[in-house]
Amino acid sequence: MKKTKWKVVLGKTVVYITFGLPLFIMILLTGPGCHAEGEVSMNISDVQKITYHFGDASVPPEYHRSYVITVTAETVRIVVDSYGEILADKSYQISDKLLNEIKESFKQYKIRNCKWDESEGCTGGTSEKISCSDENKEVFSGSVYHCGGENTGNLCGDIKNFANDIKKLIPDLDELIQ
Repeated sequence: MKKTKWKVVLGKTVVYITFGLPLFIMILLTGPGCHAEGEVSMNISDVQKITYHFGDASVPPEYHRSYVITVTAETVRIVVDSYGEILADKSYQISDKLLNEIKESFKQYKIRNCKWDESEGCTGGTSEKISCSDENKEVFSGSVYHCGGENTGNLCGDIKNFANDIKKLIPDLDELIQ
């Protein structure tokens, strides 16, 4: 087998590696910084804010209720709207312990990105989006569209139970979304 000498730059260090083609292919497929489908590459302990968005189905405005719940170390906030018209905007003081519990739920329910087939034209369904941010930027985002008994998007895991854990932080959620 022919051996190949490769120059690899790691930061400011240059490393010369000699190996065969099969090993080179394996390194390309599994190298550092690559993540398998469904693997979360962020460090959940660095997350400062978790946002859950529920997009309601296409129904008349008097019945439509979409909402966003944002959890930080100090507060949980909910904004409820009907096609962009704000119906409620409330914040509640919480402890950082609750944010840590939501981070644990994220791990427990294996919330992650995945690949699903595109929608085949279904309309009228609901959507959910989960995003996480550190101090400076969004480090995770995924969404799923539920329609006609099918789910499409790039968000996987036990979304229902994760969302329920977030919804429990809003003491009057049922009243706010009526």
